[in-house]
Amino acid sequence: MSSFNDVQTFVGEANRVADMSSLRGLLEDSVKTLGFDYFALLHHVDLSRRSEDYVRLVQYPQAWKEQSLTQHYYSDDPILAVSQKSVTPFLWTDVPRLMPLTQRQEEILNSAHLAGMGDGVTVPINIPGEFSGSCSFCMRTGRDIPLASLPMAQYLGCFAFQAARRLIEMHAAVKPAIDPNTMRCARASVVRVVNATRDHSPSAIPTISKATPPNSISNAALANTFSSTAPVRARRLA
Repeated sequence: MSSFNDVQTFVGEANRVADMSSLRGLLEDSVKTLGFDYFALLHHVDLSRRSEDYVRLVQYPQAWKEQSLTQHYYSDDPILAVSQKSVTPFLWTDVPRLMPLTQRQEEILNSAHLAGMGDGVTVPINIPGEFSGSCSFCMRTGRDIPLASLPMAQYLGCFAFQAARRLIEMHAAVKPAIDPNTMRCARASVVRVVNATRDHSPSAIPTISKATPPNSISNAALANTFSSTAPVRARRLA
């Protein structure tokens, strides 16, 4: 990937991929062409959460991924902390200058280095109303970062993240259909409960039997949620 024409080729292919596995493969090839060894494309969320609803494509040394997860490093990671307050890419070597580091954050950087993570660059992805995200590219310990590739790395990271968001929206838009008969029964159950409550008549409240549709009242309460087919993006909790 020696020119912006190569980036345009990546963008075209990224816009056509149909799943995260294909996007990962495309990224792996492109990152190597840029001269980097590892990458991480992700939303800044708890890594123990399921990944279907969030961007999370990580190609880091396995030992580091396991250590980061078991030690909960992601909650104090200084790279992610700087990324959440920046709109421009930054080198990892600049992090101590960009923010004061706690003892734990210095421990995280040292542990990453010992696990084989060398110099890197991070492209912040901060979209209003969504979880913060980023795309990072880094080297194995002891290898110099390809400075000439940094401009193209920024473009690659942004378009890769957008492609991942598109795939998540596609996944979120495909929801299992709820049987119309079940929904009519559920709504009727809610109506009977509400009417009985207004009439202050306990005997009028419907009883639960084997014939009662499972979770009928809960299904009715969620009817509006499932009736929408609009894509749902990863949203920040209020």
